[in-house]
Amino acid sequence: MNYDEFAADLPADRTIEFTTVEKMEETFREWGVEQPMRQLGNGSFRSALAVQSTKQADLFSDRYSTAISVYLEPPPGNVGFLFPRSASGQFVTNGEDVGNDKLVALSDGSGADIVVPALAGSETIIVPEARFIEMAGVLCPMAVLPEVTSIFEGDCAQLHALRKAVADLVAQPESDVQDKDVANVIAQTIGWMGDSRCQSRPKYLSVNQARVRVARLAQEYIEAHYSEAVHVEDLCRVTGVGVRTLQRCFREYFNLTVSDYLKTVRLDSARRELVAAHPTETSVTRIAMRNGCTHLGRFSVEFRERFGQSPKETLAMQAGNR
Repeated sequence: MNYDEFAADLPADRTIEFTTVEKMEETFREWGVEQPMRQLGNGSFRSALAVQSTKQADLFSDRYSTAISVYLEPPPGNVGFLFPRSASGQFVTNGEDVGNDKLVALSDGSGADIVVPALAGSETIIVPEARFIEMAGVLCPMAVLPEVTSIFEGDCAQLHALRKAVADLVAQPESDVQDKDVANVIAQTIGWMGDSRCQSRPKYLSVNQARVRVARLAQEYIEAHYSEAVHVEDLCRVTGVGVRTLQRCFREYFNLTVSDYLKTVRLDSARRELVAAHPTETSVTRIAMRNGCTHLGRFSVEFRERFGQSPKETLAMQAGNR
């Protein structure tokens, strides 16, 4: 399966196409959704997004051509339900591989660090918290969300049917979508969550607080110091753990090694600068050095492998687009 086949179920007339993570971040930010992203896989980035906004909820379908990491948090006052979709069956959320057979629930104020391979995406429902509480109180009090991101397991066939129902609503013309249909999907999701809780307790994705603390402290240090020399000893000092514990916690949580994450941050930051710069005002060398990429030959090779074009081509292309 290729990307075009994977994204073929999105409505052609209302799908937004993206070729950079920056544009996709910007679009979500305009909608009040925090979704910082980084490209992890090699090659040109492609993504497709379709949205259906209703009085009951906002519904999203997205597809990605290459591996990405993303932090997803619903807008304030809302809760979110994410139905993973992955061609490979892998979908890592806060260090937990939820695959295609679990529901990720985000309460107001909670978020999720997601790492997925190529040909992955999701269907997502964003519901005002007050509306969810009202519906859950009537339909299934057992479906009340915890205060942290959690996953729910239950009947896989029903879950897949719910995901398809969300995708079908997103694909319909706006004039054809009825409030009762959206409310029905939300109600069925609440009922499925209630059944899930009766069968087994939901798993809280941040339950391993030690792993979360180590991984996020290391991430924060890398994000703040990636333009400098970052040594594993620095990360051990910041996190208060040994090398093996650091590496294990980080990989389990982000599905990436520390060194791979550091390289990704540097390449991503350099690309963002190249996109925003003008060749008469700066150079590839200056931007590379500013972002901690001191081996220029290696930087050029890794940049081309990651983004499908050389740093010079990226800089020249942006100048031509002005």
